[in-house]
Amino acid sequence: MHGMWIALTQNMSCGNKVTDVCLPAKSKSSTSGRKPESELTDGTENLAIQPRFRQNHLRKRFYELEIGDPSRNIIETIFQTSATNPTKYSRKIKRVLKVINSLDIYEKFEKYRETVKKKSYEQYKRHPRTIVDGNELLLFYGTTTSCCGSNIKQVFELCKDPTCRVCRLIQSGFNTSYNKKNGIQLNSDSGELSENKTVIKKGKNVKRAVIVCRTIAGGVLNMDDIEHEEVYDSVGTGPYSKSEYLILRNPSAVLPCFIVVLS
Repeated sequence: MHGMWIALTQNMSCGNKVTDVCLPAKSKSSTSGRKPESELTDGTENLAIQPRFRQNHLRKRFYELEIGDPSRNIIETIFQTSATNPTKYSRKIKRVLKVINSLDIYEKFEKYRETVKKKSYEQYKRHPRTIVDGNELLLFYGTTTSCCGSNIKQVFELCKDPTCRVCRLIQSGFNTSYNKKNGIQLNSDSGELSENKTVIKKGKNVKRAVIVCRTIAGGVLNMDDIEHEEVYDSVGTGPYSKSEYLILRNPSAVLPCFIVVLS
């Protein structure tokens, strides 16, 4: 599965190389004097707040993978095989979207990786893989979507619906006030997220969604071991990369790559 994921990120421009990342279109009007958005609401918080959009944001953020597309087949295989007990879950994959990341988002991700690697090198007792690549893991973030769950044939841009958690997460780079307070919670079990971890609010087009992410886990602290907590980059339920789920502190550690919308 790991080999399939590496090949996919190299060929599908998931921010694997700088040349693969889309640059935002140049704005005709000046953005000087405007403060960048700091955080957005998500999850259990007040979603009635109207989201603010940057004047110079990257407009095209999604690319839909049609049924039969080889890349979609790989994502579906990864998603299904990542479920601990696939026979337990009944939800079907409705659509798969590739996230188009800006150069700024990708650079923050890689800068964070280098910071983690440097810190791990200085603290040599850490897990060896952290020194090599920052302990990059493939993890899933459970949430909901309004626009991607509708019958619209194609979805390209972030919607302006304040209740669409997928768009608000992508828009803010996971820097929501909910995540700021509770940490960014990701899971290695796709099936668990698709069924139990996300509360669905009533709405015609609201669907469960799982964001497939490249994640710099760094040094992982077991929840049962609170000693030297300050030197770790994330908290998990198991040792190192075998954790069922991780809680990360820094939004730059997460690079969203694909969105799986469920029935």
